[in-house]
Amino acid sequence: MNWLEWTNVAAATAISTAVNGIWLGMLLSVLASAAIRLLPRPNATTRYAIWLIALLLVIAAPFLLLIPRPPAAIATTPTSTPWTVPITAQWPVYAALVWLAITLVLMARVCWSFAHIHGLKRRAALLGQRGHIKVLASIEVPVPMAAGFVRRAIVFPQSVLEQLTPQEFEQVLCHEMAHLRRWDDWTQLLHAVAQAVLFFNPAIYWIGRRLKIEREMACDDWVVTATGQPRPYAACLTHLHEVTRRVPVPQLAPGATSGKRWHISARVEALLQPDRNTTPRFARSGWMAACGLVGACLMVAARTTPPVGVQEIPLATMALAHPGAPSAPAISLAAVPPRELPARPRLAANRVPKGELPLQLALRDGPVLVRAWHIEMYPTYLAVTVVLYEPPPHTPTKGT
Repeated sequence: MNWLEWTNVAAATAISTAVNGIWLGMLLSVLASAAIRLLPRPNATTRYAIWLIALLLVIAAPFLLLIPRPPAAIATTPTSTPWTVPITAQWPVYAALVWLAITLVLMARVCWSFAHIHGLKRRAALLGQRGHIKVLASIEVPVPMAAGFVRRAIVFPQSVLEQLTPQEFEQVLCHEMAHLRRWDDWTQLLHAVAQAVLFFNPAIYWIGRRLKIEREMACDDWVVTATGQPRPYAACLTHLHEVTRRVPVPQLAPGATSGKRWHISARVEALLQPDRNTTPRFARSGWMAACGLVGACLMVAARTTPPVGVQEIPLATMALAHPGAPSAPAISLAAVPPRELPARPRLAANRVPKGELPLQLALRDGPVLVRAWHIEMYPTYLAVTVVLYEPPPHTPTKGT
């Protein structure tokens, strides 16, 4: 196939994989939500881990459908798909180009956020250091944020520092340090990249919304475990939200009050619940839910025929071969002096088209290939034609 045909096949495969990923993502989101509801009093860390595993499965599940299935699985599933993406049409290529263009724009936004965070850390003033994490102050940031990745630091707004009490400062600092210790900066980067590539999948936004609220609640549990005072910390969050609300924040920098109003309300309400599980560790029951979610994904990928497939490649019409009736080779023998004969039999591989002059071949011993490989592709079989000529045995004559 030439490069245009390969492009059509690649575009059709990408479109079918993307559409299959939509229903798989919604199914996995429902299964993750059901698994969390079945757990007895799950903490925020466990819920966050299950949603993170669901995000990874949503990214990988469409590619699992491309893996060849065993014969037993193929025999129990229908061989045809309800809808197929054609490989001879032009619209899959245009759709793939639009997909690529939007992805590049969204990825440029992610790269800008990464560079912006690095510039904020470089221009901020140093307040102190807690272990390997620097505490900075800047007039460019609107809310306290955990600036991770390279040379991780916590950046406080200069205006907010003047309005926080020492106790509130320590509580906010503990919350931001929990983000960095949990590697929330890298998981947030993973979700940002997945959202840029799979921007058309509603499951990515649903899972991202749950990841954001569970991530903040998990860091709240770290603060409550360290201080043992949930009510003063709830008052600290309310005060911090009053002085920093309705301000934009970088995409890749998790902050203490970077969510919407309902995020803060849900967090404060959870902090005031007396029977809430505030353990900042992954529960053992969460392993069972995670394994069940992975097993369900593998079973669906192995036993389900995707609703969208790719049109079967028409081998007979592709540019791999041009079927036609083989032309008869024209051969004539010419006497060659013994001293001009080569050390080995001469092998000629030529195709003689119709209407051309006969091919002059110098023969000595053994068969001679007089026609090149000729491949004919059909929907059900492959025909390979090879024409050989075997000269008669050499008989000595008198006088030689």
